Amino acid sequence: MTVDWHGAGSMKSVDGAAASADDLPRTPSPLRSYEWWQLRLAEEFFSANRSGTPVLFFIDATELQKLQGQEDVSDLGAAVSAVLDWHKNPYGPIMDRVQRWQHSERQNPPPCLPLLAASVLAAANMKRTVQGPGAPAYYARLAEVLKPSWNMAYDHKQLLQRYYDDVVELWILLDAWLRGCGGHRGLSTIKKSETLTKIGYAQSQALIRVSDHAALTRFFREALSAGQPVDGARLLRDLKVWSHNQQGLSRRLRDALASEADNALLEPLLTALAEGWDGAVTLPLIDGLRQMPLLVALEDDFVSGWRLGWHTPVVPGVEQDALKHPAGTFAVAAAAGEQAYSLSGAVPDPATALTVGMVARGHRLIARVIGGRHVIALSEDPVAGAWVERDNVVPFEPYVFLFDPSGEPQVRRFLQEVGLRWYQPEATSSPGWCVARDLEFADDARLAAAVAGAGIRGIDHIPARRPSLRGGLRVAPDMRHRHHYLRGGEPDVVIPESLRKAGRVLLNGEPIAVPADGVIQLRGRGLADKQHSVEVDGASISFQLHPVASPQARNISPTRTPSGSPESVVVPLVGDARFLTARGRFIKISKPSEPPWWEDRAQVLRSGAMITVPVPAEAVWLVAFPEGRDPAITLIRNEEPDIGVLSQQAKDFWSRLVLMDLPGASHSRLWRRYRQAVLSHFPREVFGRV
Repeated sequence: MTVDWHGAGSMKSVDGAAASADDLPRTPSPLRSYEWWQLRLAEEFFSANRSGTPVLFFIDATELQKLQGQEDVSDLGAAVSAVLDWHKNPYGPIMDRVQRWQHSERQNPPPCLPLLAASVLAAANMKRTVQGPGAPAYYARLAEVLKPSWNMAYDHKQLLQRYYDDVVELWILLDAWLRGCGGHRGLSTIKKSETLTKIGYAQSQALIRVSDHAALTRFFREALSAGQPVDGARLLRDLKVWSHNQQGLSRRLRDALASEADNALLEPLLTALAEGWDGAVTLPLIDGLRQMPLLVALEDDFVSGWRLGWHTPVVPGVEQDALKHPAGTFAVAAAAGEQAYSLSGAVPDPATALTVGMVARGHRLIARVIGGRHVIALSEDPVAGAWVERDNVVPFEPYVFLFDPSGEPQVRRFLQEVGLRWYQPEATSSPGWCVARDLEFADDARLAAAVAGAGIRGIDHIPARRPSLRGGLRVAPDMRHRHHYLRGGEPDVVIPESLRKAGRVLLNGEPIAVPADGVIQLRGRGLADKQHSVEVDGASISFQLHPVASPQARNISPTRTPSGSPESVVVPLVGDARFLTARGRFIKISKPSEPPWWEDRAQVLRSGAMITVPVPAEAVWLVAFPEGRDPAITLIRNEEPDIGVLSQQAKDFWSRLVLMDLPGASHSRLWRRYRQAVLSHFPREVFGRV
């Protein structure tokens, strides 16, 4: 948090003249010490470097030592005490300074920062009791920080307490100055407590360290929804749950979260931090280097399957760097406006890094991957265009789990406890690592219990706070079209239990009934081809509907063998061909292996080659995707659809067919009935991706 103050540029003194610590008299007089602390605190907490970021005026003994360094000035408490008037209102001299400042240009903070910092230090020094902190304990700590250099016959603690309204006025003045600067000198987190109307200002600034802010940005990313107003009470409740299994929160903040007595202080402070959050996740510095997230990513390629890689969000202000790790050096680079780095060079192997861990250091960046992780939860990321690792899971959002052999028992147990079936996992590009796909959790309570019971390292649970979309037929499988659906294949809207009693649910601004299970079916409501929104209790989600554009498939008659036997058909040798049953299942066609001479010498002939295959008894349709030609759909026998439970593989295959027409064919109506049966089946189940 501490910056090189001497090289940070100059500030102005109380009367408006440019000044720095070096401009002050070298004699360590009381006046020089107070002025030094004013300038030091102003530059550290309220300079132009803080533009657009929330200011936490946190001060404790450790922080003071960093700020003072080796400077030959009095410590903060002594510097402030030396300018106070211990014969009447001790804060009078500082109030006089502030009054003169109010008649100046007020380009810099009011000259009361050392006094306010001392009030925060007193709050940080308070001893917590079972009942929580109180006013008497605070003024005792303030008297320890601010004490005269001689023994007074009168209790100076009473003076500090009697005239403390002046300190409250100074907090209000600092808040007004920050807001008057329009955020260019930092965003104010100074808010009045409804219960602790006096000491609450200082206490609130003493609860959250600057280092806590990095962890809180991760919490805000998970807890806040775009366009949703900040609800301080709900935010505090969620933080108390989230903080149980999180690293990066200071002991002081953890204690405050565990104490109901601090709720009145934390709620407005969290609200101010959340309202000033810029949406970016902040990571603390390591050895002076900025942390670059190196996140596992999975791409689902239709041909080659799951491929492991990395997603590296851009660190603001760093366009490129070269990072060295045990296996070599890789470069990261991002053009202006890009949100993720491109990687080149000796890029670390994700599977190896997950197993043994890795640290890569550059000139400005450092990347760390924690080893010994056997299970990774990933969700869709529109920036990456892939599935990217997450450290939490929420209800009603699709996930995939990546795991190695050691993690498989944990995943099995997790799915059993959350109420999902275990299916054969899919292999990835990294041997030994497999994927359990299309996991969506509909029960918030069971999900929380499963996360706690499975003991999977690095995965936590966050309660649902907004509506979500489930199922539906997307226009495309990529992440950019996640909320784009075809008309007729509308998704269901899921309202989490925490929001069902919060208020009316609005579909495009009109009230809509919510079933007991919270699942609102949108199919059949005649929604137009445009953007629609669902809103409840300030939380909303939008989706876009598009018209159905039906491609056409070739209509060919079944080709029989020369003998006319109906037990066999002729299909292309090259390309994909399968039989479909009345229940929607597909049957792969086993093709004979080609002799080497044919594969090597007859490339032109292969593209048009045909083979004869037997027809299974349950086959209704033959679907062929010849290489380089339009697909062909052939009726084998006339049977009405009886679509049952479709496997994920069947859904993936049907997603290639469900929009195809057979114009002019006598059985085109039967094919449309199959299409309709499959299409209506999509939204009723957790379909995941198309």
